[in-house]
Amino acid sequence: MGPHGRIPGKPDLRKINPATLKRLFSYVGGYKNKLILVVVCIIISSLTLAISALFLRTLIDDHITPLLLEAEPDFSGLFRIIIIMGIIYTSGALATLFYNWLMVDVAQGVLKKIRDDMFSHMQSLPIRFFDTHSHGDVMSYYTNDADTLRQMLTMSLPQTFSALVTMTSVLLAMLYLSFWLTLLVLGFTYIALRIVGFIAGKSGSYFIKQQQSLGEVNGYI
Repeated sequence: MGPHGRIPGKPDLRKINPATLKRLFSYVGGYKNKLILVVVCIIISSLTLAISALFLRTLIDDHITPLLLEAEPDFSGLFRIIIIMGIIYTSGALATLFYNWLMVDVAQGVLKKIRDDMFSHMQSLPIRFFDTHSHGDVMSYYTNDADTLRQMLTMSLPQTFSALVTMTSVLLAMLYLSFWLTLLVLGFTYIALRIVGFIAGKSGSYFIKQQQSLGEVNGYI
């Protein structure tokens, strides 16, 4: 048994295989009800950010600033708006906590099914496969690759959807407040996205090498 790494039997991770994505989402599809709750909670969490920004403007312009000019200020309106803001922030925090908890549950269930299917499939592989792959290389599929998939399900997917909803809601709020300032922000955002895309393109190859190195280390151990 030679010290083979992940390179010989590993497909090119830089190319997205639609069939692989379809099969992956077939595992996730078994949790439709929980995913619907996740989407709802993400929308609530993201909208609270934009709404809280608008409420902050109302708090300063309509309550704090006028009260500073009054000889005998009435703080009842200020207290009321603070309570409303507290409810908004609390709702957003609870929604974030709930959808993170749900995604952890979904990810663990999906990974269990994938590992079970991998193990069943591995029972049907010829002996030649195990002669050309080290034990650590094989185990790396169950550990390192599965953990990367867990991170995608629990972090990357929810954060991506949350970012899209947040950007949309914040953009609408900014357009409501100032059209020209929104254009300025969009210009800088475009520049930032170009920089991030360049960095992500460069770092993708290093991530592939990292996964290959992990398989080689496991194979050596």
